[in-house]
Amino acid sequence: MKRILLFAMLALSIQNFAQVAITSSDRGANDEFEKGELEKFKSTTTVFVLPQVNSKEDYEKILKETWTVTPFKVVEYKDFNILDYIDGTYSIAKFIGDRVETSKGTVYIHTNFAIRVLDKEKFDKGLAKLKSDDKKYNRKLNNLLNENMKYVARVPLCVNNAFLGEAMAARSDEKISILYEKMYTENSFTNTNLGMLKNYFQLINQLINAGEHIGLYDDFVKPEVKKLKDNTLYIPEAYMMEYNPWKGTEKLRDEKDLKKLVEDYKYKYQFIRDEDLKRKILNNEEIYYLRYVSMNGNKYLQVVNAKTGDGVYYFYGAGFAYNLKDNDFKDLSKAISK
Repeated sequence: MKRILLFAMLALSIQNFAQVAITSSDRGANDEFEKGELEKFKSTTTVFVLPQVNSKEDYEKILKETWTVTPFKVVEYKDFNILDYIDGTYSIAKFIGDRVETSKGTVYIHTNFAIRVLDKEKFDKGLAKLKSDDKKYNRKLNNLLNENMKYVARVPLCVNNAFLGEAMAARSDEKISILYEKMYTENSFTNTNLGMLKNYFQLINQLINAGEHIGLYDDFVKPEVKKLKDNTLYIPEAYMMEYNPWKGTEKLRDEKDLKKLVEDYKYKYQFIRDEDLKRKILNNEEIYYLRYVSMNGNKYLQVVNAKTGDGVYYFYGAGFAYNLKDNDFKDLSKAISK
């Protein structure tokens, strides 16, 4: 199995909330933290490295409103060098990803927003063994860093079709490097507008402050979902698209297909432009919206309270879940009516 990292070389009693993992598990499983791990994280300054599609000031504003668990600083992608933050006093919050190709040619793309802490002791031991005159020194150093970064939190990111198409075809280090740049310089994801990021930050901060651990794979329905009997469910316009995994293409669903998609949802709904949804979230409106992530045919579907960032409904599905389906709305409607 061949794995190509999308990391820039040297640049790098439990409640259910889901679509967010608060765990050190590499798989996003609901594993407890080892003793002292969260305390170690809380003693760091968290460095946020986020896409340049929003300004540094915009990110600082939403973090000031949501982030209390650690001191933080926002570093622009063009200025970030991981080697400036390996003294053990920092945690790193940034977009990461990899491309995995099996011996049979099957390609898997993983993209996440991750908060990680360097295991400095293990890193230093490995660093002492590296030889600075090794022609592969930079690559080995980069791998050493990634191997010794321990997860605190992760959010699956849903790539858009343009990014996915390039990622599926990318095989050389050069193309992977270009692809990595696009994670930070273009709108490459459907669940990372400034409002959605604010909600993710809210939830991560809340859970870590509470000392909780959660995973990505447990469905849930909260009583609050019943509020959708009297409130509109906002559905981002990106989910009006339908992806064909066999052809690697997507199309806008026509009026007939959209009607069929939501015909079993018995309550009010509205498709909404990304910019309008972002504005509602940033204005702290108490609305509910659908947040859908597809990654390698796995589905992470959630209804979110935009004011609090909390999920009120969550469904995880594995295998061939590349698009929203009518059953998704049928199941949600049943959960609301109970």
